[in-house]
Formats: sequence, C-alpha cells, structure tokens
Amino acid sequence: HSLCKVLYNTVPTMATMATLSRAVGFAARNQCRLKHSATQVNRLFKKNPARFRVEKRMGIERVPKPLDAPKFPEIFEVNFLPNGWSAPPPADQVPEYPFRVTRTKNKPNDGTGFLPVYSKFRKDGTKAITVVKRLTGDKELFVEEMRSVLDIPEPFNPTDDKIRCRVGGTIEVDGNRVREVKHWLTGLGF
Repeated sequence: HSLCKVLYNTVPTMATMATLSRAVGFAARNQCRLKHSATQVNRLFKKNPARFRVEKRMGIERVPKPLDAPKFPEIFEVNFLPNGWSAPPPADQVPEYPFRVTRTKNKPNDGTGFLPVYSKFRKDGTKAITVVKRLTGDKELFVEEMRSVLDIPEPFNPTDDKIRCRVGGTIEVDGNRVREVKHWLTGLGF
C-alpha cells in the first residue's frame, strides 16, 4: 500500500511512469485507487463551470455557428404506409446527389424495399440512437445536410458531437429521429 500512496501523491515523471508501468499488476491485485474517476475527470476538466466563467471574463464566447439552410430541398411529396414503407419516385425524376442511400433488397415479387433508417436503444433502453445505413458518396456533405435538416449544431468539442460517422456507410444520430430522417430522405427521392 505504500507504493499506492507514492503513486497517488506524486507528479508523473519519467521515473514514476516506469514505476507505474511495473506497478500495474500490483494495483490490480491490491485495488489501488487512482487519482480521479471518469466522473471526476468529466466534472473537473471537461465540463468545469469555472472554465466557462474564465472564458466569459476573457471575452471568449462559445456561440454555435448558425446552421446553413439545406442545400437540397425536398422535391417529392411524402406518403408513408402504416408499416413505414413509402413508394420511391420514378428513377428518371430523381436528381443526382453527391451521396446516395440505397433501399433494402430481396423483397417478394421484386418489390422496392424500405429506407435503411433504424432506431437502436442502448443502456437498458434509456439512450435512443438513430442509425442510417447503406450510405455511399460524400459522407461529410450528407452529415452537413442532416445537421441543417435536424437542427443539430456542430459542437466545439468533437467528442460531444451528436452525429457520428461509423465504418461501412453508417451514420448514427443521438435521439430517436427515425421519422424525421425518413421523411427527409423520401422527400429527396431515395
């Protein structure tokens, strides 16, 4: 336990970092408590109200940039069936966009599939996330357009962003925004 006290009360240097790397196994075996928990780090360093007061005193204001109007207006009228399906417009009437969301496939009788927009629930159903799959093309422009349609400003800290790009053409949005996203995509002609 004396090593825990030394590690807990010292400022990290090269020597203490080497000691710390050797003591990782010791800390795991003896339940050595590190300096700050994740909640404390969040409170003390990331969302500290004192930092906001100092920034205000120095004249640094964190005002979000105003959102641009959507570049691609909704062209088509949207009609949804009770099961969530909407008929796509004829292919020759859809303009070319720098991004594309393809519908699901392999429906009976060569039917047109659904838009790949789903809701996902995490943390025992308390956190809702909207997932948009099968996106190809310019993802940055798609996210920028989605921000303006859903009225989600770009955050100052990228880790606090409510829209995330995942691997394989998947976009995640915090909150259950499935209806709004489907309405927007159907209005564009997808």
